Amino acid sequence: MEPATVAPGPLSPGIAVASLVLLVITLLLLYLKPKSSIKSAKVELVRRASTAAEEDLSKPSVRILYGTQTGTAERFSKQLGNELRRKYGDGTLVEVVDIENYKAERRLPKERLVLFLMATYGDGEPTDNAADFYSWVCNEVEDVENGVKERYLEGVHYGVFGLGNKQYEHFNAVGKKMHTSMEALGATPVCGRGDGDDDDSIDDDFEKWCTELFAALDAQPELLGAAAVGGGSDTAAAYRVELLAAGSKAASPFPHGNGSSAHDPYWAVISEVRELHTAASGRSCVHVEIDISGNSQLKYETGDHLGMYARNSEQVVAGMAALLGLPLDTSFKLHTEGEGASGDLDAPFPGPIQLSTALAYFADVLSSPHKDALLALASCASDAQEAERLRLLASAAGKAQYTDYIAKQQRSLLEVMQDFPSAKPSLGLFFGSVAPRLAPRYYSISSGAAKHPRSVHVTCAVVRDVLPTGRVHDGVCSSYLQRCKPGERIPVFIRRSTFKLPASPTTPIVMVGPGTGLAPFRGFIQERTALLEDAAEVGPAVLFFGCRNRAHDYIYEAELEGAVECGALSQLHVAFSRAGPAKDYVQHHMETHGAAVWELLQQPGACVYVCGDAKNMAKDVHRALIGLAQSNGSMSSSQAEAWVKRLGDGGRYHKDVW
Repeated sequence: MEPATVAPGPLSPGIAVASLVLLVITLLLLYLKPKSSIKSAKVELVRRASTAAEEDLSKPSVRILYGTQTGTAERFSKQLGNELRRKYGDGTLVEVVDIENYKAERRLPKERLVLFLMATYGDGEPTDNAADFYSWVCNEVEDVENGVKERYLEGVHYGVFGLGNKQYEHFNAVGKKMHTSMEALGATPVCGRGDGDDDDSIDDDFEKWCTELFAALDAQPELLGAAAVGGGSDTAAAYRVELLAAGSKAASPFPHGNGSSAHDPYWAVISEVRELHTAASGRSCVHVEIDISGNSQLKYETGDHLGMYARNSEQVVAGMAALLGLPLDTSFKLHTEGEGASGDLDAPFPGPIQLSTALAYFADVLSSPHKDALLALASCASDAQEAERLRLLASAAGKAQYTDYIAKQQRSLLEVMQDFPSAKPSLGLFFGSVAPRLAPRYYSISSGAAKHPRSVHVTCAVVRDVLPTGRVHDGVCSSYLQRCKPGERIPVFIRRSTFKLPASPTTPIVMVGPGTGLAPFRGFIQERTALLEDAAEVGPAVLFFGCRNRAHDYIYEAELEGAVECGALSQLHVAFSRAGPAKDYVQHHMETHGAAVWELLQQPGACVYVCGDAKNMAKDVHRALIGLAQSNGSMSSSQAEAWVKRLGDGGRYHKDVW
């Protein structure tokens, strides 16, 4: 029989107060417990990190720092890190670090061995991610040379591999400066400086330097110890992959930033895309206008560069997804920690993300695969013969086969995976070791900030080549811009440039820019036009422009002729290289008008600007400058070369070449 239910009566005042106090105490304890647990967890994390750091100090260590613009220095750094781990095993700490994230002032004096892989960009400049470090180390050297500081790196050993292109005047300037700077600060080189030439075979140059580096390390076992018996682990870098339910809310592939850097792009709006060539050209060059009016913080100066993140085409994305054996709507997130994560990994791109978006924005599958990518593919190939051939292509013994099959044929990663269908990497391995990140593309801004403060213009030659394999290669970014429609959004950012008009608008200028090399000069002309509209005085401005044929590719013809009429241009000289029986280039017109150019450049502060192809045009223009100095300045060859050099040293000879 159940007990009778008794209705509660009213509580006495004493019991009510006691109950209230008990309730408050209970709630307070519940509130405090999680906070103390969180605090304890943080303390434990700090303790573990400190212990790990102390353990690391007991090991020989090497830091590999890279300054990269296109990703090659980063790739080489990770490759070198893997080779060092294989050679020395777990007894040696190997760390690969983006030099932008390296706390040099605190860490560099404590290093035992540090290796610099430094690319030179533009006209002898450091890459964007190395600019701050490079400026810091140059200032440190200046302080040591002036007696402000002592040589404080005397216990540090270092090596430098520079990456550049011999077609540029200041070949590997940053790598050379890093080598002499470290020595000036008291550090000891472990081996000679390596110079990688991208115009030839930079991979071979790097391999040669690595051979010298390893021989030097073998001769100095006090730096990293003896090589591990049997070598270390050979695990390819891979993310941990978290597969998500189909239809999961996707994150934006790039943050909605303010466009101040590559890490913080702004999603701007395409407002216009139009063709600049005529139908008779057989080629394409597009004028693109990008609206930045939605971002009051994003400002550019005339002569700056615009960086942008392009997309692979839908056809390329679909083909790659099929090779991976995954649906395009596969939703996932990448992680750098946890079971399945290994190796030197970049910060993962935002997630959740669909495979179609990840392949569009983050996978460079149209470039040729490098040897580490081939090894990663070999590790997941189910066919033994395919795996063996991939390993051979990646080996020193297979150098000739790699050259014939990949390098000479310009065979893409996509094509290689089509030829080795049993190699189906996981998403973690694919994005960690097989496909490099799709790098941002840069364009000289072709608008003037005074004329178009809230719109950025780009002049882009559309790349379309037939490669030795028969594949038609469409440039990733140029073909993407060609496909864009008004209203579409694109992640962009401004990169500052030193390619600027003189401070005084009355200073004379000479501009040389064939083809899309005209881009920054269109901005210069618009800037001068805006000054004239404000009744300001401008100095002489001469433009040497070149194209193939007036009826085919004379871009911005009406604008240029209008600039002459309004006075923004004093003289316009156009070379049509394919219009007659003989080739006619901008340097020929410079020679024809050499006396006038020479006279102009004798005026105080007068500047020369060159934009376009570095391999041929820029060199020909450089020789033309030397020639007109000889002809009109009564100089010997060496005197003329010295005069041109003084122009550059004095900030009067500017180049924006590629």
